[in-house]
Amino acid sequence: MNGHRRTSAPDMRAMMEDSLEVLRIYRHDLMNQVQLLQAYSQLKKYERLNDPIQALVKEAQRHTEWSAIPSSMVSYVVLSRDIKFQMLQLHVSYEQQEEPTEAAEWLAVRLLGSLLDSLGETSKTLLEPLPIDVWIVSFRQGYEIGWFADVPHDWAAWAMAFAGEGVELVQEPVEDGIEYRVRFQLQE
Repeated sequence: MNGHRRTSAPDMRAMMEDSLEVLRIYRHDLMNQVQLLQAYSQLKKYERLNDPIQALVKEAQRHTEWSAIPSSMVSYVVLSRDIKFQMLQLHVSYEQQEEPTEAAEWLAVRLLGSLLDSLGETSKTLLEPLPIDVWIVSFRQGYEIGWFADVPHDWAAWAMAFAGEGVELVQEPVEDGIEYRVRFQLQE
């Protein structure tokens, strides 16, 4: 594979379809917010404008921060899942200790996408937003992705799908529940 991952036509099509779906959701949500602001303004309920404006500002700040993640692929996964799964209250941090190899980055993106998709699907069944803290650390040959989510899920079964790729799941009890981490180190 000489260090480069080729993307097949079906993979590219799926990625583009996913991107278009994310853009549709984002446009729909943005239009809803604009219509709300417009309605308050027309009704001269100016005191009600502050909360939706602040929500838009906070969202824009989060998206700006995530757009600056050194890995554009990780950035895309975080941003797209934040838009797709509105019941997730994502808090994501990224630390690049070393620039990862392309192979390590691809595996991290698959792991992170699968993790956020699992949490996102779970969040669709909840009545209140699901706060999720995720931290990502990149190394040359690997990543560590950790999260804290107070939601029942069989993370061991989820991690087994990646076990053949050297991914290790660590579960650690903490004061408020269980902290989870997946780690992997690819061989050169």
